Amino acid sequence: YDLAAVLQWFAQRVDRIILLFDAHKLEISDEFSEAIRALKGNEDKIRVVLNKADQVDTQQLMRVYGALMWSLGKVINTPEVMRVYIGSFWSEPLLISENRKLFELEEQDLFLDLQNLPRNAALRKLNDMVKRARLVRVRGHC
Repeated sequence: YDLAAVLQWFAQRVDRIILLFDAHKLEISDEFSEAIRALKGNEDKIRVVLNKADQVDTQQLMRVYGALMWSLGKVINTPEVMRVYIGSFWSEPLLISENRKLFELEEQDLFLDLQNLPRNAALRKLNDMVKRARLVRVRGHC
């Protein structure tokens, strides 16, 4: 099957796309790059999660975050900066707890974003309908 076509199909129908990265494994493989590129046109739905951030200290975390943003910038060509949620999303105690407050705030933000999906989904559907109507009108004048 054509993975890019399948991803495009799903991306058009979902309300949120979450790209998950580990703080220790930031490399974006060629296959993952192709998968991300298949999401083109759905960038507003994409959120990035930097997981296992409790396994690095604050200074390393800043470097990891910068490296992730640089890597994403090479794959996702958008003028906006991607929203990256930083944390340790599992039920185990934090290994390095110096960023506990940051992780808690980021987790709250992520869950709030997910909770708002039903409201945002209705707005997205309306915007998609307006976009299609404009395309029909433009094609009708050609």
